[in-house]
Amino acid sequence: MCRIYGYFGSDPGERALDAARDLQLPGGPDRQARTRGAGWALGCNRLAIQDPEHGRQPFANADGTVHAVFNGEVYNFRALRRDLAAHGVHVDGDSDGSVLLPLYELLGDRFVERLEGMFAIALVDLRAGRRLKLWSDPLAVKSLYYETTPHGVAFASEPAGLAALRHGRPEVDPLAVDHYLNWQCLPPGVSLHTGVSTLRPGEHFVHDGRVPVLRPWRDAHAVAPPQDGTCTPERLGALLTGEVERMSLQAAPVAVQLSGGLDSAVLATLLAARRPDVTGFHVTHEGSHPCDEEEYARDAAEHAGIPLEVVEVREAELPALVPPMVAALGTPNATPHALSAYALFREIAARSFRVGFVGDGADEQFGGYRRYSTALAASEDTWRAQYLDRLSLVPHARYRALYTPEYRALTDSLGSSRDSALALLARPAPSRLEQLLAFDRLHKLPGLNLRKLDHLSMAHGIEGRVPYCQPAVTEFARRTPDALKAPPAGRRKQILWDAGRPLVPESVRTRQKQPFTFPVDTFLAPGSTLWRFAADVLARPRLCADGFLSAAAVRAVLDGHAARRDQARLVWGLMVLELALS
Repeated sequence: MCRIYGYFGSDPGERALDAARDLQLPGGPDRQARTRGAGWALGCNRLAIQDPEHGRQPFANADGTVHAVFNGEVYNFRALRRDLAAHGVHVDGDSDGSVLLPLYELLGDRFVERLEGMFAIALVDLRAGRRLKLWSDPLAVKSLYYETTPHGVAFASEPAGLAALRHGRPEVDPLAVDHYLNWQCLPPGVSLHTGVSTLRPGEHFVHDGRVPVLRPWRDAHAVAPPQDGTCTPERLGALLTGEVERMSLQAAPVAVQLSGGLDSAVLATLLAARRPDVTGFHVTHEGSHPCDEEEYARDAAEHAGIPLEVVEVREAELPALVPPMVAALGTPNATPHALSAYALFREIAARSFRVGFVGDGADEQFGGYRRYSTALAASEDTWRAQYLDRLSLVPHARYRALYTPEYRALTDSLGSSRDSALALLARPAPSRLEQLLAFDRLHKLPGLNLRKLDHLSMAHGIEGRVPYCQPAVTEFARRTPDALKAPPAGRRKQILWDAGRPLVPESVRTRQKQPFTFPVDTFLAPGSTLWRFAADVLARPRLCADGFLSAAAVRAVLDGHAARRDQARLVWGLMVLELALS
């Protein structure tokens, strides 16, 4: 796991490369190195987890004609190494990254189709001309930001690293605010700044010094494979057991986030069966809250036979926590539980862990959210708009009312984020449920949850591992019949509940689903510490000064919340966006 950066084309200079390295140092504290050639450079800050003695980056082939840097984990690397040996290729050490260049030389660009894990890869091939190639894993678990200009291409794992390599001061993308209010984040492919893109799930970018080409690695929007009877709870349980086993082979001890729900409890039990050095971590919040799940997390830890560390977020520290959390995100994210995740990873790092397992992706793979049932019950004419209103920071009509007339006209002329999302949600699929899941899997999950996980975990030198986002799990989920994911009568993600039955305690099996959350309505109550902080941030917002939002509309939101008309989620979201723009 690392942070990577580089350029292809015009040289930004040694000072800029040093800045890109230093700004991404928390995600790669163990070794920093780069290699350069005529018109290109590749750099890597390494977080050494798998075989620290080997796998040093940047990688190079024997004659120095191909170079690469890599951020992520390839969990089937030992099988790939055996395949390479069968072709007469020897790979030293036991590092996953060491197989990448030999596999690329053997298979060409299709080598990524053999990789099972999470990754962002940058490669310079000097054979038959010069080419820069960038790849993202199938769900974009690992972020990669890039900018293409007449000067060439610059890229980095984080926006701050890329900013150090850019020519000139970045400008806010005119559609970024519209994207954020519609998605609660910036969706895959876009960023906060004009000209800066992110690799979408499975994308492959190639630049030969003249023309950039962006192509899907595989057809992510292809019709789902036929659903069949082989997708049983028993097979899912065996699949998850195997994935967790090969994802936990490193020597370093393992942390697992225990929210108190099914997904993380399953992982805790599977990990504990594999190794003796697993510790659970749970976030709680000062005071008494209806969303408190500590009791369930303790039951899950006891069932798994692992110790549990409870991290408490206190009200007094919130103003000091929010700005570094927003800075660590690097891109605005409106989910309040990002703050809980930031505190969680901070504590995991403080206890000297470097690997943390999380349950992200299970709901998007197997239909776990209540919003799926609501969308399935809605009429054909209304379900898409209703679904997107559930995903937005506030419903479409409400956030549009915040815009200045000029900004509203601009978004209409350029094509609004809502219209783009409606088009994505309308893509053909075998069923409405698969339309919903494909949309969330390829757009909402990478933009909201996985980018948040990548940035907040790596800000503390923690590698966040996501078994439910493994390619084999995605393939299994796509083949699972709808009736086993969201039955008309029964529990959502029923197949996962059935698979996890022997792995979780009775209290977790019988409880109602609750998302990992932060009690924003309580902590943002008028007069609270966080309320005073948020009101101060939004007193003279750049959002209004730059012409995005109406000052009167923002003032009305604050006044309404102060008068006890709950606007907590909107106030939180506007505060985060304002801090991201600062």
